[in-house]
Amino acid sequence: MFTRFFIFVTLFFVYSFSYSYNFSDYMFNHYVWDYNYESSHTINDIKFFPQAPLATKVNWGKNYESCEEAAIILSHFNINKIDFDKYKADEEIDDLNNYQENVLWIERNKIHNKESGKLYLRDITIEEIHNLAKIYYWYDDENSHIISNPSKETLKYLLSKDYIIIVPSYTKTLANPNYNLLTNSYHVINLVWYDESNFITFDPGTSKGAFYKYPYENVIKWIQENWDEILILWWKINDNHISFTYLNEQIVLGKKVSLVLNKINSILNDNPERKEELLNNVISKLKIINNSKLDLNNVDFFNALAIKLEEKLQIVLNEKQDVTYLSGLATKLKKYYQSK
Repeated sequence: MFTRFFIFVTLFFVYSFSYSYNFSDYMFNHYVWDYNYESSHTINDIKFFPQAPLATKVNWGKNYESCEEAAIILSHFNINKIDFDKYKADEEIDDLNNYQENVLWIERNKIHNKESGKLYLRDITIEEIHNLAKIYYWYDDENSHIISNPSKETLKYLLSKDYIIIVPSYTKTLANPNYNLLTNSYHVINLVWYDESNFITFDPGTSKGAFYKYPYENVIKWIQENWDEILILWWKINDNHISFTYLNEQIVLGKKVSLVLNKINSILNDNPERKEELLNNVISKLKIINNSKLDLNNVDFFNALAIKLEEKLQIVLNEKQDVTYLSGLATKLKKYYQSK
């Protein structure tokens, strides 16, 4: 009786979440469960420059607030294989700043620093950086994308596909000893690679910012502090770029499966002694639905849910094996010492 009730409840959630829940707000979120990527990834032939490419005191003074511009240019130059040296990089930053001031009238948004008595360009948000890339470098919504609420997995997946990511941050959260850690300024960097523990970055705020490592958790914290958004520009020279339509569909599918799994977990946790039996019954039921193609729109969903439940069942079986093994080992050890 309880098994039938469990199956009924599970299928109820399957249908109710599949048809009535609005998943459009969950693009690129932390519920993604099926990304495939290696434990580390690097891109060949990419070059770095700081926001003061000439690295002089005068150059740093001129480009004190140019991290956003440097981040855009670093992405644009590298993804399109545009050759540059420090002089071309400095000229490009000047051109981009002049364009904002003289064409976009960004000077109306200058802010006054009371401590130094100087005027600085207002820091610009990810949306404004995106807009600037569109206007100045002719990117559009087809080859650039703002991603909301990204997870570590999302970032690693994108980097594994050779994207360079523009990420907002705060200097204090960066915990980079090359900065004055007593201040906490808005800052923008590029994620370029990753390894087992860190995102590897182009940090234009320091001359030592080439391939600088920051722990995963630091990067996620910066993003959460700054509107939960990042920006990527596509590799125009590479036709094999990610299909964001497909990726969004996979994320929505992952969200649906996660919601149903959460409900199933609550039932299994209330009946730990019957986990194997209940999981076997639900998997069988889902396979019947999938094989009969009762609802073609949900075949992928039913199949994905069945796969995740089979993984859960395997974990349950492994746990039983572990317990049996340890119990047997303890008995053998007891007998061994008793015989001594």
